[in-house]
Amino acid sequence: MIANVDKFDVICNTVDNGIILINKNLEVKFWNRWLEIRTGISAKNIINKNLKDFYPQIDDKKLIRKVTTALKLNSSTFYTPQSSKFLINIELSKVADKVFNEMQQSVTITPYDLEKELAIIYIYDTTILSEINYKLKEVKEEVEEKNEELKLLFDTTMEAIIVFKDNKIVNCNQIAIELCNHKSKESLINKDIKDLNLNQNILEKVHTKPVEVTITREDKTTFKALVNIKNTTIKTQNFKVLTIIDISEIKRKENLLAEQTKMAAMGEMIGNIAHQWRQPLNIISITSSSTKLKKEIGLLTDKMLVDALKLISETTEHLSNTIDVFKDFLKEDKEKSLFNLTQNINNNISLIETILNENRIRIELDLDEDIYIYNFTNEFSQALINILHNASDAIASKREQDELRLIKITTKQLEDSVLIEILDNAGGIDKEIINKIYEPYFTTKHKYQGTGLGLYMTHKIIQDSMKGKISVSNQKFVFENQECEGALFQISLKNNT
Repeated sequence: MIANVDKFDVICNTVDNGIILINKNLEVKFWNRWLEIRTGISAKNIINKNLKDFYPQIDDKKLIRKVTTALKLNSSTFYTPQSSKFLINIELSKVADKVFNEMQQSVTITPYDLEKELAIIYIYDTTILSEINYKLKEVKEEVEEKNEELKLLFDTTMEAIIVFKDNKIVNCNQIAIELCNHKSKESLINKDIKDLNLNQNILEKVHTKPVEVTITREDKTTFKALVNIKNTTIKTQNFKVLTIIDISEIKRKENLLAEQTKMAAMGEMIGNIAHQWRQPLNIISITSSSTKLKKEIGLLTDKMLVDALKLISETTEHLSNTIDVFKDFLKEDKEKSLFNLTQNINNNISLIETILNENRIRIELDLDEDIYIYNFTNEFSQALINILHNASDAIASKREQDELRLIKITTKQLEDSVLIEILDNAGGIDKEIINKIYEPYFTTKHKYQGTGLGLYMTHKIIQDSMKGKISVSNQKFVFENQECEGALFQISLKNNT
């Protein structure tokens, strides 16, 4: 037991997020090094004291309710503060262009010891995610609300502005010169609009909204940009005004969303590993103790010994296989690989099997075992687990314990693609929000406080990384003579094998 405690301390003090072990009365039992550094509160000063005494702004009634719910359901839950974006206030360093004064946080509550009524609070730093979302919103609002009139002070804007007359460049600002890798305005003047290597269809249309494109410079380097083209009249002469915003850095930071989301998922994975291991470890402990007792009282036969050793060996192998599955999930995809879709789905289900069992959810599989896909296997795993978590949470909140709780997964080989369908019987998604579920930070999980990033990242993984398609609709169906209704997620991936 001491070794386990030491291991717990080592792990919790080396992870890059806050970990609090707390009881349902909000008495702190563990306070890791990450929190000591960022809050300035040492573990010895806060352990066995109430968290509310140190952070009076905490909604203690809500937090107690969340901890109690997690212990009662023996399942992880989320906590989202109502008045702020953090559970405990951690002041950020004073940087000139920072957006927030306090660290923005995502909080997960996971049961630790049901008998002692202890839970673990995981605190993740989501400041970067919040800043990206805030800045993306700012850029979008700036571009969409841009005034129709060409401003005279070109160089005071953040956009590159190029003015055309008869498809020839007649003016531009300093940002445009730098963005196009030219040394002076004169080197751009009189160039043809086609020299910017923009898609001809974009150039010929006047767009009411910005269009995202890839621009190739004369030196063959490229960058991602938002472009907008408007016709305007200045002193009876007709001009085209092209505005360009370099979004390469924003795109780079947006990719961090995937990493941050996966880090948040690791907190849940730690809880899943604990669940997955608890029963096998009990089996090993009981078997070894029973065998020892039979030996001491002279009742141990050779067959009993062989059977006990076989059971311990098989259980140990199960624990080893569990480690391998989790290691595969946490691997970073460096390149595409050929993987069996059925095996991937079964491995993903095993990762969250305990949560599904605790929610009494039945998994029905109709899989084509001969389907192989050449793509990013671990990114697909992340996308599928996000969908299964959402379906599991929706079913647990809407279906009674004695009612059928179902998730059905089907795979089909089509002519030039593969179709994966995930169907639940949670009652479906409200028509007013079904088109918003892929938006970042949008969540309907008021009862268990989702982060709103799961389905957003799923959408990005399937459509951007894997170049597939994902759609959702409400579906009525019959299962074992029962009429059901739920959400149907359909994923279509090209079969390049």
